[in-house]
Amino acid sequence: MELLRASLDPASHREDVVSKLDLPTGRLIAAAAHADADDNGADRLANLAGGLALAALGLSAEVASRGEKTLEEFLDGLEQAGDDEVHKLMVATIRGMLHDQGVEVMGRTLAQDQARFLDLLLALTSYCGTSILALQAIGTPAETTLADLEDALRDEDDEAEPAATS
Repeated sequence: MELLRASLDPASHREDVVSKLDLPTGRLIAAAAHADADDNGADRLANLAGGLALAALGLSAEVASRGEKTLEEFLDGLEQAGDDEVHKLMVATIRGMLHDQGVEVMGRTLAQDQARFLDLLLALTSYCGTSILALQAIGTPAETTLADLEDALRDEDDEAEPAATS
């Protein structure tokens, strides 16, 4: 949730930075990457990626419904709104979440190009922040959206944990 809160900071949307890792959201992603590297793992980045993808899907569905569009119509429009590779990858990740394949898209990206994976995380973070602010502009307070996302992510974590056997 800290990353989604940071995505609401206008400083996280600046284009005039030398490195996107200098943005508030970029610093959080970099900290997770460094902590994972110190542990010789990828758990933190994997959790961030999965949470961001789920949040992006949920936010897309909510924004689409407010615009009286289907999710597919909304995602088609979102795809047309950007032409760079990371934007297309972001939309592919969100679409993939509909079919339980979004994490696979991100996993392949990480395996192929770590810099592009970090760019994907930054794009998802920026998209989530922009979506939360758009919902706020039409009447849903950011705190309400964040609380809803936190509940949804917690529910997803609960479903993902294996049941204890006796």
